Amino acid sequence: MFTGRPAVAVGPPGYAAVATGNAASTAAAVSVLKAGGNAVDAAVAAGFASAVAEPGLTSIAGGGFLNVHFTDGHTSVLDFFTAVPGIGRIGPPPEPATITVVYPSAQQDFRVGPAAAAVPGVLSGYLAAHERYGRLPISAVVSPAVRLAEVGAVIDVSQAYILTLIEPIARHTPSAAAVYAPGGDLLVAGDVLRDRELHAFLQSVQDGEITGLTSPGIADPLLAMAADGSGITAADLANYQPIWREPLHDQHHGWTVLTNPAPAFGGHIITTALRLLEEYGFAALTQALGAATEQVKTGPAVTTGTTHISIVDAQGMVAAMTTTNGAGGGVLIPGTGIQLNNMLGEDDLIPDGIEAMVPGERLASMSAPTIVLAPDGTLTALGSGGSARIRSALAAVIVRLRDGRESLADAIAGPRVHLEDSGVVQVEAGLSVESLAQLREYYEVNLWDRTDFYFGGVNAVQRAADGAVLAVADHRRNGSTAVVPPD
Repeated sequence: MFTGRPAVAVGPPGYAAVATGNAASTAAAVSVLKAGGNAVDAAVAAGFASAVAEPGLTSIAGGGFLNVHFTDGHTSVLDFFTAVPGIGRIGPPPEPATITVVYPSAQQDFRVGPAAAAVPGVLSGYLAAHERYGRLPISAVVSPAVRLAEVGAVIDVSQAYILTLIEPIARHTPSAAAVYAPGGDLLVAGDVLRDRELHAFLQSVQDGEITGLTSPGIADPLLAMAADGSGITAADLANYQPIWREPLHDQHHGWTVLTNPAPAFGGHIITTALRLLEEYGFAALTQALGAATEQVKTGPAVTTGTTHISIVDAQGMVAAMTTTNGAGGGVLIPGTGIQLNNMLGEDDLIPDGIEAMVPGERLASMSAPTIVLAPDGTLTALGSGGSARIRSALAAVIVRLRDGRESLADAIAGPRVHLEDSGVVQVEAGLSVESLAQLREYYEVNLWDRTDFYFGGVNAVQRAADGAVLAVADHRRNGSTAVVPPD
């Protein structure tokens, strides 16, 4: 759908760089960096803003991961992904409703509604990241999102496309339809999304009235949804905690990859594929990813609606953060304007059924915010949305950087392929005739006639050894970039 090249911004040594999935998310990060915030402050600010501006991809009631790389070389990953609900529940888990999302050349069934919601982690994750590594007060970090929610977020072409894809979900309940289809018409590019309840909720976070999942301002309305079929309990909210983890660390060909560790498995698939890769080319990479997926994937994959933020500040601290709301639950938490996730709404996420899952455990994820260190000292932070396509998108970009010696912009712009579990390879428009022929020797190929949202949205920043910075955001999802001069 989206043609052209990725968004690119370049800065000299001493500048900060930002790449996100939306101009408003980028503006929030830039505002906080200019106010003296660091990369974590900026990532959290962009995250709160993306909950306003990217409603089809993320939510305060979703889940995610933050990969932070410090100037001393240390790296830490915050896991704030969603958890299985039902601690202390009496009776069987509820059954969600089913809706089909249709892509141009594929389709996928989702279950939605309160019964499809897992325990959310985004709010707790943002607050935990800020508490440990933020520099500015939380009021300053949330401020850009509060202002954005007050005036309304302009729907860009990417968000309009996403809303079209998930229209049955956006209209699933009157509360959701009132926000995403006010007056009966689905929001289109150029329209302004207004959610006064979300504005009031963000104001409460800014004012310190809401400090986590057990705060009455979110806990009470969330638990009240049990009457509508939600399986989330008070014990779930009290039990949930973001977890700091050591990154998965892999070195190969002189390159270091620091990515999301278990229980998520996207990072394991990517690093395993990079090690299995014996030659440069799409057929070889597809085979390596297929083999790596078989070796690593013992659980479910992440859901459809995902966005990624990459930031490097002027001092060299790096934050790579991926968040998701699934395809969205199609229902808002009463009085908050926050759309519930539908993490329990996919067969891939719960292959053995909800009843086989253990309450309190993290759901597995394909999300893989990643730091790549090149032998020459160049650091690249990247991540992607795109469900199962996350592994294909990130592996392709890393291989193009490492083996193809391509620029970051070219690595992100290039056509992508994705091997489905069914054995069919989805191929984006633009692949060479030679590469296409090689793929067809091994796989059934479905050739798309376009560059599309389906193939992910890689947003990345890069810092060279001399401190010069580069931001590149994927045109497939209308990504946005900026560089920020030092004070």
